[in-house]
Amino acid sequence: NEGTGNNQGLELTVEKFFSDGYYGLLTTSIFESKYKGSDEIERNTPFNNGYVLNLLAGREFSIGKAKRNQLFFDTRVSFAGGRYFTPVDLAASQQAGFEILQEDLAFSEQFDNYFRWDFKFGIKLNSKTKKQSHQFYLDLQNVTNNENVFVRRYNRLTNNVDQVNQIGFFPDFGYRFQF
Repeated sequence: NEGTGNNQGLELTVEKFFSDGYYGLLTTSIFESKYKGSDEIERNTPFNNGYVLNLLAGREFSIGKAKRNQLFFDTRVSFAGGRYFTPVDLAASQQAGFEILQEDLAFSEQFDNYFRWDFKFGIKLNSKTKKQSHQFYLDLQNVTNNENVFVRRYNRLTNNVDQVNQIGFFPDFGYRFQF
């Protein structure tokens, strides 16, 4: 391996630890990630998104006569620049019957920006001794049903380059027993 890599950027984290019934966390990174292969050409790495921003926040409310049970709400929002990828050589792939990438154009194309918003809410029922709890929640993942790109790849059945997206809106119901 005769290549070199260079990553530079700035990160910022602001956190409010859980107290008084709520918490928050903001993280952001602005960066550049490049590499130079043995051919001495500088290229993007696949992770040269340029920026990533995450916001997490949650709130709990004590309920009931004894105030030992909680209603809770959590949310997470993520923004990021799109990942870089190497385009498929469609004509060569069609002729060969399997995917062939345009290596001379390594990581030259970029997916659309990434966005995802998750929201979770539920109830936590604590025993009188607080040695056991039952938690029921509904986790709404990708609330906006944003179609974030996972990969573009050659499909030998369709003989085209197909795009595969990450999961869209996904509601998830959960139960947790702690002791």
